[in-house]
Amino acid sequence: MRPSALFAILFAFALTVPAGAAPTTTVAEPFDGTLDQATWRLGTLDAIEPAGGSPGAYLHNPQFDSAVPTPFYVGPLPSPFFGDYRAASVTSLCLDVIVYAASIGVDNRRPVSLVLTSDMGTPDDPSDDCDVYTVGNKKVPSPGAAWRSFDFRVPSGNTTLPSGWTVRGACAGLSANGAWNAVVTNVTRVSFPFSDPDTFWYFQIWNLGIHNVRIGFATAR
Repeated sequence: MRPSALFAILFAFALTVPAGAAPTTTVAEPFDGTLDQATWRLGTLDAIEPAGGSPGAYLHNPQFDSAVPTPFYVGPLPSPFFGDYRAASVTSLCLDVIVYAASIGVDNRRPVSLVLTSDMGTPDDPSDDCDVYTVGNKKVPSPGAAWRSFDFRVPSGNTTLPSGWTVRGACAGLSANGAWNAVVTNVTRVSFPFSDPDTFWYFQIWNLGIHNVRIGFATAR
């Protein structure tokens, strides 16, 4: 990614917003620089491919040994992907995925999920950390299939745990609604596991890529 622009603004004050819908701004990681400039990663064998994405350059890992591939943010702070989602009016998180091969195969029941994590204000103490996650309704693409986009709505304005979201972790002993509010107002980690987080899978070798990891914000009219 270009050092002068950590993120690409894909859409700002969208010109083709449906009637009645709020315009949005989207910030994305396009993987258009060198690997050390990439803000999202998979593993140690990651590489930037200059073409073949959806479209353009993308992050490729040709030999990723994992039960559950999990793209995660590794870039600099502050970041649009972290912080107070409610204050920032976050509306969505998305990414594009391709699978070239998997040594065991890709079960057609395997989804992609979105996990938001908070360190609960104690970054040096993981014992009170809290996750909220939602399981997507699309499945990981089979080897040989085209790029697939996974779009997750994030109702950051909700003050109660939204339908379809689950709380996991100690969460400092908070109720489900309290945990949701604590996480959504202090997100310190974002990841996209290729699984329901509560489902077990066997390790295998993956050849896969990710592209256009993006976050959407509501824009006031």
